[in-house]
Amino acid sequence: MRNLLYRLLNVAAPSGYEDAVQSVFCEEINAYVDRIDKDAMGNAIAIKRGPEDAPKVMLSAHCDEVGFLICYIDENGYLYLQPIGGVDAELLPGRKVIITTSNGIIEGVIGKKAIHLIHGEEKKKLDVSDVWLDIAASSREEAEKLVQIGDFVTFAKDSIFYNNELVASSSTDDRIGLLTLIETARILKDRQLNCTVYFVSSCQEELGARGAKTAADIIRPDIGIAIDVTHATDYPTAEVKQSGNIGVGKGPVIALGPNINMAVCRGLKNAAQEFPVQYEVIARPTGTDANVIQLSSGGVKTALVSIPCRYMHTPCEVVSIADARCTAQLLANYLFDTFSI
Repeated sequence: MRNLLYRLLNVAAPSGYEDAVQSVFCEEINAYVDRIDKDAMGNAIAIKRGPEDAPKVMLSAHCDEVGFLICYIDENGYLYLQPIGGVDAELLPGRKVIITTSNGIIEGVIGKKAIHLIHGEEKKKLDVSDVWLDIAASSREEAEKLVQIGDFVTFAKDSIFYNNELVASSSTDDRIGLLTLIETARILKDRQLNCTVYFVSSCQEELGARGAKTAADIIRPDIGIAIDVTHATDYPTAEVKQSGNIGVGKGPVIALGPNINMAVCRGLKNAAQEFPVQYEVIARPTGTDANVIQLSSGGVKTALVSIPCRYMHTPCEVVSIADARCTAQLLANYLFDTFSI
């Protein structure tokens, strides 16, 4: 799982530009399913067939990450950016990034005025428009030989794998979910189930779960379960009274709230007898694929199982491979218990 996660993390794929990571997902899950489809939105849908007219279960994890688009090149060769998804601008200065161009990968660094030179009103909260991307070009003409307006930018892929199975990297939201889907498919490979399982690597979640909506409309599932990351609260200043006590490495997190079907939730709880799970109360739409799946096709029984993540939407999101392994087993247990032949 470590090697597979490393491969998934090292693909640049912000919302709307997911082809490369979808290729990795399809290649890795192919041996465990009967067929893989792709839709017009860019979703990859891997299918494990059950009996004819069997119930349909959709397991969805999004493949996209936050990033940027180059929107302007000035006369001195500096590049300006628009964010794709929710990016914390305060974390950008000094970050290494990669630009994916038609001619390959270009490296760069995000710059801003040095703190020594900032005075008065300039000390305001930073915005993406206050920083620029430096690719060591000396003019617009020189920069345009390397990059073009509309090329996409992501954080450099500097993953750290710790000995206790924790990982720090950009895009663990939600490549750890893709890892979970593939591991679930592996566990289910030789098991007959009275359902058809759709493993969906959904696109454009960071822009409003757009891909999961179209995939659910195509599949029309009876049950939909989203697999995503959620905010861990095991670090200083975390608000446990509002967000709950959620720790990295302490098991999958089952969501509770109006976005969740209680019968499916009970089934997941019952499927977790052999290992610890955590619970998260979300008294609103969850902001994940579960939100749009629930509202699709006349309404779908929906659940959300999450993997704890520290420092979400930063260049160093921390998750646990052990949590992904347990999440995959939880999903497999639920399907065994609910749809065994």
